[in-house]
Amino acid sequence: MEIRQAEINDAVMILNYLNIVGGQTDNLLFGAEGLEITVSEEETIIAAIQQSLKSCMLIAIDEDKVVGIGNILENRRKRISHHVRLAISVDKRYWGKGVSQSLMNGLISFAKEKHVEIISLEVFEDNIRARKLYEKYGFEEIGYFKNYAKINGEYKHAVLMNLYLNKDEN
Repeated sequence: MEIRQAEINDAVMILNYLNIVGGQTDNLLFGAEGLEITVSEEETIIAAIQQSLKSCMLIAIDEDKVVGIGNILENRRKRISHHVRLAISVDKRYWGKGVSQSLMNGLISFAKEKHVEIISLEVFEDNIRARKLYEKYGFEEIGYFKNYAKINGEYKHAVLMNLYLNKDEN
């Protein structure tokens, strides 16, 4: 398996992946419909991430298909530019095979290289597997978002988590 930064010509593979994982779990912010964007729109997103100073999209590739995606997205407003937002997804067939750890390692290393101070994320309260992963990397629960998402008419709550990369300065 290879972990690398997404390239514009990966857009079709990425969209195919998103259509698969969206139907595998209710732990994502989209379902089997995927993100409902065009290849051109995905190419534009990838290009914007590539041009950003503190944003990064990593993909995990196995046998010429995407099996995981992780990204951190910068905040462009100066007052909050010291922190980024993280998201990760992995094809269910690859759960427990180290894909999420490889993506996390790459994203955290990238954030440190770019002098990011805080990585933030939201995770569904009932997604224990992901919460344990984030805790393993030092993320701390900082809050709770009641009714964060609505899936099939039912609300799902989220836990807000931060990783403080420069704990000595806080």
